[in-house]
Amino acid sequence: MKILMMGLGSIGQRHVRNIRRVLADKAELIAYRSRGSKITFTDKLEIREGVDLEEEYDIKAYTDIDEALAQKPDAVFITNITSKHMECALKAAEAGCHIFMEKPLGDSLEGSEELAGLVRDKGLVFFMGFQNRYHPCVKKMKEIIDKGELGSTVYGECEFSERLTTMHRYEDYRGTYMARKDMGGGPVFNLLMHDLDIIRSLFGSPDRIVATLRKKSGLDIDVEEGANGIFAWEGDKDFEFAVHTDFIQYPPAHRFKIVCDAGRIEADLNAAKVRIYAGDEPAREESFEDFQRNDMFIEELKDFLDCIEGKRDRLISFEDGLEALKMAVAMKKSAAEERSIRL
Repeated sequence: MKILMMGLGSIGQRHVRNIRRVLADKAELIAYRSRGSKITFTDKLEIREGVDLEEEYDIKAYTDIDEALAQKPDAVFITNITSKHMECALKAAEAGCHIFMEKPLGDSLEGSEELAGLVRDKGLVFFMGFQNRYHPCVKKMKEIIDKGELGSTVYGECEFSERLTTMHRYEDYRGTYMARKDMGGGPVFNLLMHDLDIIRSLFGSPDRIVATLRKKSGLDIDVEEGANGIFAWEGDKDFEFAVHTDFIQYPPAHRFKIVCDAGRIEADLNAAKVRIYAGDEPAREESFEDFQRNDMFIEELKDFLDCIEGKRDRLISFEDGLEALKMAVAMKKSAAEERSIRL
């Protein structure tokens, strides 16, 4: 299988390492690289001094996207800056390539209808990189909710926060895509997007949102430093889910609480622990001590490859990416217009 990597920053390199782990020399790797950075990382984002990435993983690199696509790759991994996701996906789809895209789908909805049509008409596999769906805590929450073990959901809240200045210790945070509006930065697109997808996978798409963005910050960035929102479901579901994200907190926080009429679930994704309260019974805690973060990336990679080979249906689709993006865009619109937005 010939695989084209569009972007070889930290997340792109993680996928390269995993592709070699899973496929070994059965994968021919090529890359489209616009910046040509020579930094090579480990799974823990440690720099491997003196190691040439292209030589280490046998990658043929191109500086022109059309030249790279002319090599007729079977699949494309889009792992570059957020603002380039849609542009690169359209070119890959036009070339008839299956697509794995790191979240989010983009930093706006522009181009989404065209991309949806290309994916549909050409029969392509499109897989969104929402790896947190594979987190054992998320799997446990979904199992409990799907089985109705704690009754109906009445309220939920989540928080995904991490200090921007130390997120990538090897570079100046001010130059990262996360810090810049023109690159699709901000915690809503780059942190909370994962949780918006998790919320949808648990409860379906909400009906409306009201949100605020925090921009008063000591950080040298032109995007929000934090955001708060309340999503609401109407009709039979009739509940609300509060979300929070920021680029301030250290140590990082990634938590869920889901309140049901017969108990509640508390999950700490960073600690890999879930606490379940059922009725008047003492809390039951499940700890996933063997969990390794890279396990999620390996699992999603295997599912993507199985989708291409027709062994299973698409698990995290273009539509999933689009709906999560709509939620994020609606949050920003609600904050800008200071009103509730119907989705």
